[in-house]
Amino acid sequence: MTDENSARLWEAFRSGEAPALAALFEAYYAALFSYGLKLTGDEELVKDCIQNLFQKLWRRRSGIRAVLVVKPYLFKALRRHLGDETKLLRQHRHLLPAYTDSFEVTYSHEEFLIAQQTDKEHNARLLGALNQLSKRQREALYLKFFDDFSYERIAEVMSLNTQSVRNLVFNALKTLRKVMLVSSVLLCLLI
Repeated sequence: MTDENSARLWEAFRSGEAPALAALFEAYYAALFSYGLKLTGDEELVKDCIQNLFQKLWRRRSGIRAVLVVKPYLFKALRRHLGDETKLLRQHRHLLPAYTDSFEVTYSHEEFLIAQQTDKEHNARLLGALNQLSKRQREALYLKFFDDFSYERIAEVMSLNTQSVRNLVFNALKTLRKVMLVSSVLLCLLI
């Protein structure tokens, strides 16, 4: 869905058109679910939070501001909602994985086979390199390269300034290059 189409749907939803909210839900559910799983790992909690988020949006539609780019707005809202729900559940002594403001990503081998479509050795080296990054660096890379967010949108989602996001991505890529270069040199030496 283009930013222009989602902005039109957003305005229609704000004016009380329920089908517009349903269209936004359908358009962004998969991306929100994937992002939520990266944050918590709890499928049911993520599903519930997405449902609750859209119900809350509907109830508060008259007071919600206009949004030009909907996806980052929804990502940030989900991130906050997941944090609030996890804290509330922990207060009620439910045993859930602790939510922190950090982004816990473990990249699976299958994701890299699909995303990179390269050989297995390269994927294993890349997976190892990614897992050497900090949680914040992995989150920034995920939003930048898997969700194609601009630095400004990533800053909005992660509650950082734009320069901090640029630094996170730059340092993460620098680390990846260095780790991949070292592993490639070692591989050549072994051959």
